[in-house]
Amino acid sequence: MEALGKTVRWGRLVHPSSGNTIVVAMDHGLFLGPLAGVERIVDAIARVVAGAPDAVQVTPGVAKAAAQLLRGKTAPALVLRVDATNIWRARPEPKEGYHVLVASVEDAVRLGADAVVAFFFVGYETDHQEAASLERVAQLASACQAWGMPFIVEPLVIEKGAHAVRDPERIKLAVRIASEIGADALKVDYTGDPKSFAAVVEAATVPILVRGGPKMDTEEAVLQMVKEAMEAGARGLVFGRNIWQHPHPRALLLALSAIVHERASVPEALSRLRAAEVTEG
Repeated sequence: MEALGKTVRWGRLVHPSSGNTIVVAMDHGLFLGPLAGVERIVDAIARVVAGAPDAVQVTPGVAKAAAQLLRGKTAPALVLRVDATNIWRARPEPKEGYHVLVASVEDAVRLGADAVVAFFFVGYETDHQEAASLERVAQLASACQAWGMPFIVEPLVIEKGAHAVRDPERIKLAVRIASEIGADALKVDYTGDPKSFAAVVEAATVPILVRGGPKMDTEEAVLQMVKEAMEAGARGLVFGRNIWQHPHPRALLLALSAIVHERASVPEALSRLRAAEVTEG
């Protein structure tokens, strides 16, 4: 039987009517510094919270700084980032790239987190680095089980000079490994089409949340990708730049909620987005 603590925390993370979740990732400063849209991180979180996401994903320091926005019955759930990497940083340029833990599951419990998230990288330049990543994630999975903490793994296929690799076969490998070592949910790149993403979903043993990745060109592209992923079996999304770099984050979140929680069509969701933009001025 699953630990009650894990069940209760996961229940705070998902929407009560759909069982799906919308998580806004706002931990980018740990990897890339103060990007446009999150320079003033507490203000950025306030803008996002106005759109009623199910959860926000932040680092320990930001969780403390934004505590007033993360408490109370109407506050979003807290997903705590517990690791860091420099592989996407341009300056100073990484050498072989690092992946380290920056917080423990015990820290997450003390901060009142509802889940923790960590990367698992496949495709490092050396087997030693990949093995070390796997060992860290396995140890986190064990600690999460002991503490009753839901564990979201972000399995990514990496190559030097690329943001992430979206080859379905390699993603299926990473997803299956992450499933096998005890993840409770996975944050996974969309593979580009519903058929191949459905095969990725089938390769996992736990719910998959589609990862936003780099900022997309249009709102229609964002909504279409989410719709396709949900129809292929995703149980929600974890988006960052595509939400908080939008001029109206609240409006976009309302549109995404229509798809994720109400199964709305892309035109219906886009209509809600436009209506919300008008009311916001």
